[in-house]
Amino acid sequence: MNKLVAALLLAMLSWACSQQSTRPAAVAFHNVNAKYNAIFQADRLLVSLNNKAQEEKKENFANQLPILSPIDSSFSQSNAKEIANLVRKATLVIDRHQNSHFVDDAYLIIGRGRLLQHDATNALETFKYINSIAHDPKTQQSALIELATLYLHQSDFESAQKVFNYMAENPVSANLEQELLLVQAYAFQKQNALSKAIPLVEKAAPRMKSRAARGRLFYILGQMHQELGQTAAAQKAFEQCLKQKSRYDLTLHAQIAILALSSNIPALEKLLKDPKNQDLQSDIYLAIGQIHFQNKDYDLARKNWENGGTNNPNKGELYFQLGQLFSNQLKDYRRAANYYDSSATFLPAQHSQFQVAQKLSKQWSEFARLDGTITLQDSLLKLGKLPESALKALYEKAQKTKQAKKDSIQLNKAATPSTNLVTYTRRPPTPEQQSFYFYNDQVRVLGQQEFGAKWGMRTLEDFWNRKNKQAAVQTDIIAQNTVVQTNQAAQPIDTKDSLQIWLNSIPRTENQQAEIHKKREKALFDLGKFAKIELAKNDLASKSLKQLLADYPMTTFEAESLYLLYLIGDAPKNFRQLLFDKYPNSYFKQAILTLEFGGLTEGKELEAQKNYELAYTLFKSGDFATCIAQADRLLQTFPGSKWEDKIVFLKAQSYGGLKDFDRYKKEMKQFEQAYPKSPLIPEVKALLEKFTQNNR
Repeated sequence: MNKLVAALLLAMLSWACSQQSTRPAAVAFHNVNAKYNAIFQADRLLVSLNNKAQEEKKENFANQLPILSPIDSSFSQSNAKEIANLVRKATLVIDRHQNSHFVDDAYLIIGRGRLLQHDATNALETFKYINSIAHDPKTQQSALIELATLYLHQSDFESAQKVFNYMAENPVSANLEQELLLVQAYAFQKQNALSKAIPLVEKAAPRMKSRAARGRLFYILGQMHQELGQTAAAQKAFEQCLKQKSRYDLTLHAQIAILALSSNIPALEKLLKDPKNQDLQSDIYLAIGQIHFQNKDYDLARKNWENGGTNNPNKGELYFQLGQLFSNQLKDYRRAANYYDSSATFLPAQHSQFQVAQKLSKQWSEFARLDGTITLQDSLLKLGKLPESALKALYEKAQKTKQAKKDSIQLNKAATPSTNLVTYTRRPPTPEQQSFYFYNDQVRVLGQQEFGAKWGMRTLEDFWNRKNKQAAVQTDIIAQNTVVQTNQAAQPIDTKDSLQIWLNSIPRTENQQAEIHKKREKALFDLGKFAKIELAKNDLASKSLKQLLADYPMTTFEAESLYLLYLIGDAPKNFRQLLFDKYPNSYFKQAILTLEFGGLTEGKELEAQKNYELAYTLFKSGDFATCIAQADRLLQTFPGSKWEDKIVFLKAQSYGGLKDFDRYKKEMKQFEQAYPKSPLIPEVKALLEKFTQNNR
C-alpha cells in the first residue's frame, strides 16, 4: 500500500513538473524555479556587468557626451566569459521552464546580453521577437525601448521613429517613463535638435536614482546649452553637476567648464598646480587654449594646446584642432600638414571628424609633397651657383658634424655608470609596439629558438635554406666575403667617392639647371592650382602663381594661371585683361565669359547646336581652316554652351587635319585641363597617346 501511494505521488509530481502542462501547480512550480534560480542569478550578473561597464567607460569630455553610450567592443572582449554565462543562465529558462511567466524576461536578458557582446544583429532580432510573443506589457515596452536605442546607435532614425509612434499608442508604465524620456532625448541629440532634447533631459535628470547618472545628465545639459549659446543656462547646469558630487573626473570637467565660461584663466592655471589633476592637465590646457583662441591670441592658444597634447588620450582631436589653427589663423601651412597627418593617425574610426580628418590628411600630404619639391629644387639651384671649393667646404663641415655625433654616442656607450656622462638606453616598448615582432623580446627570442631547432645555427649567407648548395657558388661567396673583409680591414673608408657622388647630384651645367627649373616651374603651378581648387587657400595659391609668372614669364601654364588668379579675386580685372589680350582664343577666356554672363537660354542652345553641326560638316569635307574660324566664332558667340567641349575638340582635330601637329598637341592638352569631366576625355587621351607613339 505504501509503495502504491509513493508511486502515485511520484507520478503526480512528475506530471506537475512538465513544461507543457498549463495546470496551476505546474505553472507555479516552473514560475518559482525560473524566477528564483536562473532569472535571479542572470539579473544580478546583468546589473554587475552594467555597473562595471559604467565604471570602465572612458568619456571624451572634449566632445558633447552622448545621453546613451553604446557598449565599447573592448569591454565585450575583456568580459566575454561573464557575458556568455549571463546568456546561458537566461537560456535555461527557455529550455526548462517554457510554461513559466518569465520566458519573456529571459529573452529580454538575452537581448541585453547580445548588446554587451557587441552583437547588434542578434540583439535586434531578439527584441523584435519579444514584441511578437510578450504577454507582459512592461516586458514588451522594455524590449521596444531597447530596440529604439539600438536603432539610434545605428543612426536608423526612421526605424526608431516607428517604434516611438507605436509606443505612443499605448501608455508606458511609470517605471519605464524615465527610460523612454532618455531615449527620445538621445534621438534629438543624435539629429542635432538640441532645443528639443533639452526639455526632456531637464525633466529626466533630477529623477535619476544615482548621483553619477544625475551628474552626467546635468553635465550634458550644460554642454547642450553652451552649444546653443545659452551661457547662463549652461553655467546653472554645470553647477547642478557639481552639487551631485559624483565621479571626480566629471566634477572636475564641470568646474573647468564653469571657469571657461567666465574666461577665468588664473583659476584654471591654479587647477593645473593641484596634484590631484595631474592626469587631467591636458583638458585644462585645452580649456585655457580655447579662451585664448576666442580672444584671438592665437600664439598662446597654440602653446596651451601643444602642452595639452602630452599624455592626452584624445590627442587625435587635439591635433585636428591644431591643424585648423595653423591652416586658418596662423597660416603656417607646413605645420598644418603635419598636424592633419597626425590627426588622421590618432582619431578613432567612430569619431565624428574621422572622415574629414582622413580627407584633409590626403590633401595636405599632397601640399607637403609639392612644397617639398619646390624647396628641394630651390636648394639645388642655390648650391649649383657655388664654386666647387665652397661645395667641398660645405661637405667637409657636414662630415665633421656627423662624425662628432658618432664619437659622442660611442663615448657615452663606453662611459662607466660612475661617470657623469649621459648614457643612452633603449626605451621599453609601449603596448602598441608590442604587436611588432622586433619590439617584443619574448616573441623574438622564441622565434630564434624555433629557427635554431629547425635549421641549426647558421651564418649570414646567401642560399642558407638550400639543402644541396653548389660548391662553386659557396666557394665564390666565401671568396667574395674574404676579399671584402680584407679590404675593409686594410683600408680606411674613402670619402672621395662619396664627395664626388654628392657633387654629381648638384646641377652645375646649363642642361642640369634647365631640368631643375622645369621641375620647379611645374611644382609652382601644381601647388597654386591645388591650393585654389582643393585647399581653398587663396593666399597660398596667389603667392605660388605670382611667383611662377615672375620667375618664368614664358611658362606654358600662363593662361590657366591668369584664369586662377582671376578666380582668386586679387586684382581680377588686371588678370582678366591680360588673359584676354594674350590668349584671345583660350578656353579659359570662355570660362570667364561663362561665369560673367551665365548659362544660355534654350533658344541659344539650339542655335549653338545648329552652328556646331555646320562646323562639323566643314570638318568632314576637309575644310579645316574654315572649321577653325567657325569654331572660334561659336566660342565667342555662345560662351558656356553645352556644346562647348565638342566645339573645342573639333577645333583641335582641325589643326591635326592641317598637319599643324604642335598646335594639335597643345590644343589637346589644354582640352584635358579645361574639360576634365567631359565624356570626350578618353578619346582625347587615346589620340594623345597615339600621337606620342608615332613621334618617338
